[in-house]
Amino acid sequence: MPLFSVIIPTRNRPEFVQDAANSVLRQNCRDLELLIVNDGSSAVAQMDDPRVRVLNSGQRGAVPARNLGIAAASGAYIAFLDDDDVWTNPNHLSLAVAGLNANCDFYFADGMMIYPNGQLRSFAQDADANSLKLNNTILISAVCYKKSLHDHLGNFDEALPYYWDWDWYLRVASTGARLQRGPVNVVDIRVHAQNMSGDSNVAARRANLDMLEKKHSLAHIELKNHQDFT
Repeated sequence: MPLFSVIIPTRNRPEFVQDAANSVLRQNCRDLELLIVNDGSSAVAQMDDPRVRVLNSGQRGAVPARNLGIAAASGAYIAFLDDDDVWTNPNHLSLAVAGLNANCDFYFADGMMIYPNGQLRSFAQDADANSLKLNNTILISAVCYKKSLHDHLGNFDEALPYYWDWDWYLRVASTGARLQRGPVNVVDIRVHAQNMSGDSNVAARRANLDMLEKKHSLAHIELKNHQDFT
């Protein structure tokens, strides 16, 4: 059984997903399996590494693809990387496992936002059970946590395609699980028009955020994305 199950959901981004996968395989912690969940029509190129498995989710959407990855995962810890992001720190998983083995259940780190014009902006935000009721300041591509959390909390909520991650963080925090931030940049986040949090999705995002507020009995939250916190 591997220590980590790293899950990359992908949909028709062959120009990105290979870079993402290679950044996982360059981790100094090699005790991992990489599950690439193909949610698109474009085939995912096979990789010459026995740690890699490609799963097909039948184009049911990004959140079902992540749930399929969780169901197939055999590691003690879960880590995610979006297909258009790249881990830049080869010690990311090593740092995460040190925290997870010592004093936390859920670990997250910092990242760098990469804009099409070459601009770079740091994303370095803390989070706890109280702050998460106001804002989502955690990057999913910099998250590692104990897989056993799913035994108690179940799958990601497929009714929240835009805010499934925020919902998950709130659910985890509500159990009293210990959250720990690693204040180190580990990932480059590509910012582009196809991001789920893009301006073209404002109406759908607002509707999903309303659902999140109702589900967790939250006060009204202003619509924003991770770029607003840098």
